[in-house]
Parts: sequence; structure tokens; C-alpha cells
Amino acid sequence: MATLIQRFADQALLCGEGPVWDTVSGRLYWADCGGEAIYAKGFDAEVPERVLDSYHAASLALHESGGIVFGGRDGFFHWNKGSVPRLVCNHCGEASVVDINDIIADPRGRVFGGQEAFREGEDYDTGYLFRIDLDGSCVIMEEGLHLSNGMGFSPSCDQFYLVDTVLRVIYVYDYDIESGNIKNKRVLIKLKKDEGLPDGMTVDREGFLWVAKWFGGGLSRYDPTGKLERTIDLPVAQISSLTFGGPFWKDIFVTSAAQYWETPLAPIGHDFSSSRGGSVYRIAQDIEGKPEYIARI
Repeated sequence: MATLIQRFADQALLCGEGPVWDTVSGRLYWADCGGEAIYAKGFDAEVPERVLDSYHAASLALHESGGIVFGGRDGFFHWNKGSVPRLVCNHCGEASVVDINDIIADPRGRVFGGQEAFREGEDYDTGYLFRIDLDGSCVIMEEGLHLSNGMGFSPSCDQFYLVDTVLRVIYVYDYDIESGNIKNKRVLIKLKKDEGLPDGMTVDREGFLWVAKWFGGGLSRYDPTGKLERTIDLPVAQISSLTFGGPFWKDIFVTSAAQYWETPLAPIGHDFSSSRGGSVYRIAQDIEGKPEYIARI
């Protein structure tokens, strides 16, 4: 099957993020963390529905009781249509649970979320990776993160993956499904500067990692040892996140960003003014993904 790239939602999202496919409704949900909104759209709809306004959401996970868990500037929330978002957590001991940039539910329904601590041109304290347990309690899982981003689990649930965008690295940890703990951190992948910045990520059914490349104009697929297996180019530069979905889990939905961010972190000679992004794309191809886990917090 040839790879087919289509525009799924023609938008000008400041920073599209957190796409997740809901099999019950047959719709994709995603956030515009710059525009403080969450959207949804199925294959049959012509335009996306704006389902939540005025909340900063940077990443999403589905919840078993319905609705969405989202992480953002003010912590972790659970939202059901027709209700006001419920604050789940905004403190972890003495640490403030703020500036959550990406989240993921684990196989038991806990939710991991990492902070965006990076402040360009300023001194800043590095951030944490938090875990919200089923009873709503919070645990600090990792520290020293600059811009925590995409996460994933191996199909056998013995490995946990985490992106730190500013360092251009993807870490791998040993993961214990029963306790939810991670250990033995090591670098699995380090991108070169001319490849762009690693952002959101997901893991397919074969255990390969798919990584969105901000300033890199596409996606990269790596095998579990960190070897690059393929790339898929997209017509915009600022690719932010991705997820699998559709009826056979062979559609890849990709978010992008229209915001202007001129930074020395970009590849040398990068053109910041043209074809940044902002729409959501659908890639129909022949590799099977798998559903993301459901939150139970």
C-alpha cells in the first residue's frame, strides 16, 4: 500500500498537540495549546468541532468513564462534555504541577506527564516527570528535564520511552507494569541538529517508535534499538505530534503548528517564515499501530 498524505483538518493551529483516536465515537481529538481549545473530528465531518474553550491543554488521554484527561499550564484535568473540567492534580508534595507539556496513560490507567521547564534566553530550573495514580495521588518519577515531550510503551510493556526536546534525545527506561515505576535511564536516540527537534511520539504494534520532528518537516520511525527505519516527509516544517487511529489502526494523524518561533535550536539556515504548519494531517499507510491506553485516575 502506498503512503497517502491528506489534510484531515484545514486549520491554523498555533500549536496543535495531543492527538488521540476515540474508537467509540470514531473521532480524533486534539488540542491547540496556543489557542486554548480542544477539537474533535471524524472521517465524515467536513470541519472539526471545537468541543472545549478557554482551557490550556497541551496533551490528551481518553478516560474510561468518558471524556478526556488533559495536561496543561495549570495541571491535570478530567473533562466530560457538558461539564466543567475537574482539576485532578496541581501539586506533588512541595512541587507545583504546572506547565505540563505531554501526557500518556499507562497500561493500568495511571497518567504520566512531563513539564516544559525550558525558557529560552533565561536561567531556569529543570522540570519533572510526574505520575498520577488511580487515587489521584502524585509521584515524581524523573527530574532534570528541559522540555519533556512524547512518551510511549513497548508492546511487551517492559520499556518506557520519553523525549526531551531541547536535548534532542529519546530516553528509554525499564518499566514495571505492576508498580508503574521506571529505572535504568539511558539514551536510545539522539537527533542531529539538522534533523530538527524531536517532539511527540507513539509506538506501533511492532514496537517501532514514531517521532514527530519540529523544524524537521516530517516523521521518523526507529526500531527498538534506535536505528532509523524510515522517514515520511510532510509539506510543513513544524510537526508537533502524532497518533494511530482509524478502523484498522493504519491511519496516522499528525498535528502541526503555525506559531513563529525563531530559535538557535533550529537547524542552521532554517527558514522560519515559510510553511510552518497549523493543520492536522492524515497519513494512510500499511503499518499497524495500536490504541493508546485509557486513563483511570
